[in-house]
Amino acid sequence: MKLARRLLCLVLTVLIAVSAVSPTAAGCFKGIMRKEHTYSVSDELQAQLEKVYKKYNFTLGWGLYDISGSTLREVASYRADKYFQSNCTIKAAMLLYLCKQMDAGNLSLDTKLKINRAKLHYDDFGARSGTYTVEQLIKRMIHVSNNACYEVFLRYVGLETFNDFLQSLGSGTVVPSYSYMGNCLPSDRATEWFALYNYCHSSARHAAYAWDLLCKAKYSPIRDGIGRPAAHKSGWHYEDGVYGTAGDCAVVKTDNGGCYLMVMFTRNNVRGKYSQQLMRELAVTLDKVWDEYYDSLPGIRKKTAAF
Repeated sequence: MKLARRLLCLVLTVLIAVSAVSPTAAGCFKGIMRKEHTYSVSDELQAQLEKVYKKYNFTLGWGLYDISGSTLREVASYRADKYFQSNCTIKAAMLLYLCKQMDAGNLSLDTKLKINRAKLHYDDFGARSGTYTVEQLIKRMIHVSNNACYEVFLRYVGLETFNDFLQSLGSGTVVPSYSYMGNCLPSDRATEWFALYNYCHSSARHAAYAWDLLCKAKYSPIRDGIGRPAAHKSGWHYEDGVYGTAGDCAVVKTDNGGCYLMVMFTRNNVRGKYSQQLMRELAVTLDKVWDEYYDSLPGIRKKTAAF
């Protein structure tokens, strides 16, 4: 009996591991449902996606979303309901919170914060302890993904307050501590980014400022893969150059007049270009999925998304 149980546990473990890294059959990618239209990823593009999985054999989770209209509409996804390490992608939500606080008059770009590096968990501040403006800290947090600047803001805001804000967006993301950026579902990160996208295209006082920061962020495998401008925020984590996780979120204006949000996460990737190349290749194929989806929509008004 004990041997049988052990064999059963071994079989289940193998099945779970296999299902985590590759599609099981055609039709495994969820398609968006509209009242007038149903979309499913074509067999050809599913084969291309599967080719990427087999080439790199990493654990992946991603979601592709139509944000051309007034609602967040899922085009296709894979493991978007599974948790991945957030890493620096959480900083986009922090940017949204700070901009809303500045709009409300509770903060300004000129507000000065005193920094004591000895009290920070992250040590990549790149400057001595001292006084810095909110604008200086935000630029470093978004443009070069400075972790210490994010921690400064998180401590200023407070964990409970920031988590309440995430919940108010409809996201289930929870930041557990000042020294860990937490985990998230790709679908929850998409919810946060849709709120951020809507804010950036509103009449809010700091809307254009936030959008410009995201468009000028330095790192993005999605942007680099598709070769077009994007508003984005990526994140990486490595341990001893062996184990790692990575993620990227990007809003992309497309040639056919639509606008999509792409969210992707990986884990168990190795350090360096290997994981980045995986994400770039995945972005290229998902960009084709978008074109196939959008061109198939009947009778909708196709508008151009402004950057």
